[in-house]
Amino acid sequence: MEMILNILCVAMGLGLVIFIHELGHFAVAKWCDVRVERFSIGFGPIIWKWTWGETDYALSAIPFGGYVKMLGQDDADPSQMTDVSIAKNPRAYPAKTVPQRIAIISAGVLMNLMSAILFFIIAFLSGVEHEPAVIGSVVPGMPGWEAGLRPGDRLTRVGSRDYPDLSFMDLRQAVALSDGPVEIEGERDGKKFRSIVHPKTEDQLFPIIGVEHSERSLMLEKSPVVPGLSASRATPAFEAGDEFRRIDDAVLRSYSEFQKILSTKRDKTLVFHVHRKGQAADAPLEKITVGPNNFRTLGLRTDIGKITAIQQGSPAWANRTDRGTDEQEKMLKVGDKLTHVIVDGQEHPVGSDLDPLRLPDFFAEHAGEELVVRVKRERVGKDPEIVDVSLVPEDRAGWIEKPAGPDCPLSVPSIGVAFHVLHNVVKVDPNGPAAGKLAENDTVQKLEFVKGDGKTPDHEKPFDFGEKDRNWPALFWRMQSIDPDWNVRLTVIPYGAKDPKVVDLKPTLDTNWYLPMRGLVMQPLTLIKRADSVGQAIDLGFRQTRNSVVEVYFTIKGLASGRISKKALGGPITIAQVAFIFSERGVPDLILFLAILSVNLAVLNFLPIPVLDGGHFVFLCWEGIRGKPPSERVVITANYVGLAMVLSLMVWVMWLDISRLAGWQ
Repeated sequence: MEMILNILCVAMGLGLVIFIHELGHFAVAKWCDVRVERFSIGFGPIIWKWTWGETDYALSAIPFGGYVKMLGQDDADPSQMTDVSIAKNPRAYPAKTVPQRIAIISAGVLMNLMSAILFFIIAFLSGVEHEPAVIGSVVPGMPGWEAGLRPGDRLTRVGSRDYPDLSFMDLRQAVALSDGPVEIEGERDGKKFRSIVHPKTEDQLFPIIGVEHSERSLMLEKSPVVPGLSASRATPAFEAGDEFRRIDDAVLRSYSEFQKILSTKRDKTLVFHVHRKGQAADAPLEKITVGPNNFRTLGLRTDIGKITAIQQGSPAWANRTDRGTDEQEKMLKVGDKLTHVIVDGQEHPVGSDLDPLRLPDFFAEHAGEELVVRVKRERVGKDPEIVDVSLVPEDRAGWIEKPAGPDCPLSVPSIGVAFHVLHNVVKVDPNGPAAGKLAENDTVQKLEFVKGDGKTPDHEKPFDFGEKDRNWPALFWRMQSIDPDWNVRLTVIPYGAKDPKVVDLKPTLDTNWYLPMRGLVMQPLTLIKRADSVGQAIDLGFRQTRNSVVEVYFTIKGLASGRISKKALGGPITIAQVAFIFSERGVPDLILFLAILSVNLAVLNFLPIPVLDGGHFVFLCWEGIRGKPPSERVVITANYVGLAMVLSLMVWVMWLDISRLAGWQ
């Protein structure tokens, strides 16, 4: 029933936005004594019609908008606007003065802008969900990571946006609509910082920096634990809505503090003090003891790839101001391959001795110590160069910056590098699951997770390693949260062979390697954004409307320049889906969405494209300047071109909507 009500609210809301736009045209046309023949919501065949006075009020079959049909004005028959006989009728649209017709044409857009302001005011008076601009996670190797952004950073300015109530959506929009580098300011551990981020545009729908989601709250989700990890075995059991107050004796104030404790005490048994949902505020806290989680491994090591990114300001960053040019040449560079780590004069080969997947924790364990990293550096037209680099790792835990998505590198936060981990085997543990099944120099072609009955779960897709697919770290991380009864199935090409073989491996726990998590699933951090007074709500309404207009302009600019992909567009289905998401949050959030939609409708309708209000406005300006309307040939040609453009756009966005629903993109 709740879903049905949400769908009805969405349908009524979208219809209301269209109705308001057409009502503007209708009201001003009546005020100018123009005969209105039809007022329709939707286009095409009429489903329902009601006649009152001289006007037919209709509901049409195609819900892409609406129209007001005036005497002497018909986009389907543009010749009416230049017909002299029609213009002789004093109640015809062409018979009115240029200012009157401009008022009629502009009324729909103005009504949408005014209604947007009103919608924003109502939404902010009621209170809407607001994700604060706090970074939850940073994707290794992406522009945000390279710029030095970290989980827990609280942003205070993004580009020109420096509102006191800056949201995570502001960050997304500022980056997506940027036409170059984005300047970001914020606070980290009580100190201010500033970064310049260069968004990634290649192979993206719109510019991104690889910053994911807002920070989490200290309250558990509906499904509070990950099956198979230690939190799922806690007694008493964790429950949805549990709010964390302390871990041991440490009082919690934020999720970043929560995460830091879990990472620094990853090998300890911890006592969580939680407030149960529904209990009195002063009720005693529930004490839940949770042990550590060990990494699951397959008893094999794969080769390390080249460094793909280096973080600004990190120990590995060559462009630090405290280093001269010669010193910078002796620092790590993108394209280097780590071969050894030298500790107290003792060499540790990467691969045969140091597992590349354990390097994030290895360097963190040596925080504050001077280490030497030996790398192999390719040179154009010359033999590779061996370079020794001295580094002092910082106290930043490994595996906090989790690898995600295809071709995502593994990061070492303590020194600020990210590198790929390949899928060719360099060593097999003689006591591990892969012993006797795999050998050195074997190449993994395919990986999949299978249940005890040998079948792949519906929600798990097999992963084929291609020439450019280096997703081993992400798959290794996924292995940490799979069902304990599942196996890992590898399709492998043995060294020197042509035909692949399939082996099933049962992951085992590494008793000396601990995960920085317990398997707790936290709710996103959301706040309620509510105006303190009517005056503040009005100020927010005008400011948000202005910002939304600017955002639509930058979106159009980005589409025209190619910085934003045409595939990022959405049609009626996407609009309805987004509206439904907002409606699930509550009526105020749906009203907020209707305000945004009203601004979009206003701006897009006033583009200088014939058959749209903006195209009519251009013709009227031409007539006002020249003293006579454009010729019938010009009007008809322009309208047919404009109609073709609009129909093509409709077909395109509908195809994009259907493709997304079908999973074709």
